[in-house]
Amino acid sequence: MAAALVLNRPDWLAEMNYTLAEAIERVGPQWLALIPEAARVLEYEDEHVAGKA
Repeated sequence: MAAALVLNRPDWLAEMNYTLAEAIERVGPQWLALIPEAARVLEYEDEHVAGKA
């Protein structure tokens, strides 16, 4: 579920029968606070890899 939030994949949440609000509540405040940074790191890595291709 956290991966769906980090990767901005509401379709994955829907497949798991969770709403965005339910997913946020389920991961809790500590994990929720880490999601923006994780998303930035993944975006940076994707851009870095794409630049080397």
